[in-house]
Amino acid sequence: MAITDYASLKTTAADYLHRSDLSDSVVSNFVQLGEARLNRKLRLLEQEATSTLTLAAAATSVTLPTDWIETIDVIYATDKRSIQPQNIRNLNSQRTYDSTTGRPYLYATTNGTMIFEIAANETYDILLDYFSKWDIATDDTNWLLTNAPDAYLYATLLEAKAYIKNIQDVTLWADGLATAIEDLNRLDNRSRRNATSRVDSALVRQGRYDINRGF
Repeated sequence: MAITDYASLKTTAADYLHRSDLSDSVVSNFVQLGEARLNRKLRLLEQEATSTLTLAAAATSVTLPTDWIETIDVIYATDKRSIQPQNIRNLNSQRTYDSTTGRPYLYATTNGTMIFEIAANETYDILLDYFSKWDIATDDTNWLLTNAPDAYLYATLLEAKAYIKNIQDVTLWADGLATAIEDLNRLDNRSRRNATSRVDSALVRQGRYDINRGF
C-alpha cells in the first residue's frame, strides 16, 4: 500500500510490525511519538511559516501559533524593526513590573507564549517567522509524508519497540530513520544555498546587490 495519508501510514506501520491485533489508537500513539521525534530533529524550508501576532496595549505577552516549534525572527510589522530574543532569566531581570509602558524590544518564549520586557504602550502588530511542526493527525497529509514517507514510517516503527517486545528489526529501522533525516537535512542545506545564490541579475547589474556581502 502506498503511504499517502495518516490512515495509510498507520496501516503500513501495522503491516511492518506483522501485527493484526494492534488497535488504531495504539498505532496512532506510535505515529504521534515518531512525529514528535521528527519535529525535534528537522528544521526544513518547508516548515518555515509567518504569522502576524497582535500585542494589545498594556499587554506583556502574546500567544504563539499552535504549530510553533522554534522562532526564526521577530519584527514589527510597521517599520520592520527587530525584537531581540533573550532567555527567560535575562528577560525577567529586565522586565518592568509597575505601570510603566513602552515599545518592547526584547522577548522570551515559554509555555507557548512570547513574553516582553515591558507592557506595550499601544497595540502593535508583530511579524513572527518560525518553524512549524508537522501534525499528520490534524492535517491528514503533509509535505514530509509525501516526499519522505520513509522518515514517517521508520519513526513510527521505532516508537513501537517499547510496546512490542523482542523486535528484531529495531536496528534496521533506526538506521533507516537516521538516513532519512540526514538526507532531508542535506537536501535542505542545498536548497538554502541555491536560494541564496539566486539573486535577481538586474539588481547585480544596477549595482544594488553585492553578492559577496549579501546586500
